[in-house]
Amino acid sequence: MIKKLKKYLDIKLIGILSFFYLLFVIIYASKNAYLRVLMNSETDWGEFVFGNLLDWLLIIIFMVFIAITTNYLMSKKTKLIYIGFIHLFFSFFIGAFTLGISLVVSNIRNPSELLDFSFEAFWISFIRLVDLHFLIYMSLVALIYTYYYLKKMQESKIQTIKLQDQLSKSHLKFLQSQMHPHFLFNTLNGIHSLMDINIEKSKNMVVDLSDLLRNVLDKKDENLIELQEELKILKKYIHIKKTRFSDQLNIHLNIEMGLENVLVPNMLIQPIVENSTKHGYGSDSISLEIVIDIYKKKNKLVVKVENNGKALKENLSVLLKKGTGLSNIKERLDSLYGKNYKLSIYNKAGKVITKISIPITFSISEIDKHY
Repeated sequence: MIKKLKKYLDIKLIGILSFFYLLFVIIYASKNAYLRVLMNSETDWGEFVFGNLLDWLLIIIFMVFIAITTNYLMSKKTKLIYIGFIHLFFSFFIGAFTLGISLVVSNIRNPSELLDFSFEAFWISFIRLVDLHFLIYMSLVALIYTYYYLKKMQESKIQTIKLQDQLSKSHLKFLQSQMHPHFLFNTLNGIHSLMDINIEKSKNMVVDLSDLLRNVLDKKDENLIELQEELKILKKYIHIKKTRFSDQLNIHLNIEMGLENVLVPNMLIQPIVENSTKHGYGSDSISLEIVIDIYKKKNKLVVKVENNGKALKENLSVLLKKGTGLSNIKERLDSLYGKNYKLSIYNKAGKVITKISIPITFSISEIDKHY
């Protein structure tokens, strides 16, 4: 029985009710004390204080019962009309409860007054205070329902956030699973193309690819990785590309110091470089030069990849519909940063430029250095 009661008892709510009614008792008692002093009424101040404290204690005991009952009724999804009648009954019963217990306590403290009990006097006291007790009860019940409503809203909000987080992670994992095969197929196609030209280079590329895949698989479950880890994967990929294209491809990396521990989306840069080599070569662009700049601008990390290959003929919205790599990057950025990032791709001064700007967030290993 006690265990069942504990299930419906909320200590925090009882604390709120106790504090709220204590404020009422202080205000009510202060008013009566002031009026008694003003009218020079003879007052036993010890009895006066004791009576108000007893009233506070009895009301709280009664409201503990009401709070448990309310929680129980809500959990059982009792019809609103029944709940209304129950509270209406208790709103009148609270007065009889407090007056009855107060009378018992008074008779225990002063046994000589026991014979002076009069039901008529008790009834008059009950009627005199019925409106006050009704307002007190309804105010506290309103507080109880407000508390449970806000608590339910908070729990619902937390549940929604957790659900959104789970959906976001699931979405990111799906996008990553989409990215890795796309990257792998492109690389294998490159190795296949090279086999008829240089079998030794093809063998070296297979070895490099196995090393690269090992790094990729080590980070496959991480949505965000340190920039230095991202660059390790990128450099292995660049080595594969340079093996295939030899002197026809030059890639330059310019990394601002102090950004090694900044968190970036896993495999963010590799697909951009892949697009540069895939679409950059043409009849007028036999030799390709790619420059990768990574730097800090205000509170953002900027990743800028430019190549001197074929100029773009479509805008970003059209390109997103065509390519898996670029659309995958955008969807992952949407999931991770919402609207707090920028992605652009455009022609400028004979170069094709892809630029990504994301918020700077340091990993725990970087944060620890400051302590």
